[in-house]
Amino acid sequence: MDISTIIMMLLIGVFGGFISGLVGIGGAIIIYPAILLLPPLFGAPAYSAYMASGLTSSQVFFSTLSGSLKARKKPEFSPLLVLYMGSGMIIGSMLGGLLANLFNATFVNTIYIIIALLALILMFINIKPSLDQSSFNKPLLVMVGLFVGIISGIVGAGGAFIIIPILLVLFKLPMNTVVANSIVIAFISSIGAFIIKLIQGYIPLEDALFLIIGSIIFAPLGLKLGKKVPSFVQKWIISILIIIAIIQIVL
Repeated sequence: MDISTIIMMLLIGVFGGFISGLVGIGGAIIIYPAILLLPPLFGAPAYSAYMASGLTSSQVFFSTLSGSLKARKKPEFSPLLVLYMGSGMIIGSMLGGLLANLFNATFVNTIYIIIALLALILMFINIKPSLDQSSFNKPLLVMVGLFVGIISGIVGAGGAFIIIPILLVLFKLPMNTVVANSIVIAFISSIGAFIIKLIQGYIPLEDALFLIIGSIIFAPLGLKLGKKVPSFVQKWIISILIIIAIIQIVL
């Protein structure tokens, strides 16, 4: 493993970890295309879609773990919300991780783009948050979690980039509640995908190590800064990242 690859993995991990903490996502929305596209630009060997998916799953797992340890101390944290949506997602992500072997790289990239576009559309739907946050539609939380988990498992993501707009639009939760809980839900979801891809041999451990180090260090810093960032700014950051990621994959 050469020095350029080490530096590149560190920087990708730093950025992904910081973003995961800042807006409550796992970082996969930008990490996956970055791992696919950046190495060849700097003369390093290119990763296959399967390896990029595996590396992404490792980054998401550790960055969301790091961010979750901080997020669960927030007053907006809801164990009930995390339990029901997270349980559906961990089952779905393991199933998606197994199904990913059945698809080629083009299909995996297409799924990624479709879900990213859906997330982008939902981000621009303006829904007034519900004042009653005392109860949740538990069956719907589990079903939505299962669906998002399957998609997340296929592309190696934690799924927070689609969890956030769903919680905002479908469940009408305020942005601060969504950010506090989505990163924990993404962590639970990432467990299944990470384990499956590790067993399948799609996570090159040396490369993943530096990606993870950068993520763990900077996720809590992003979370700390996120407390001071207005909700509409967080929405725009997520939307811009989704647009950049789609452009990178398409081109």
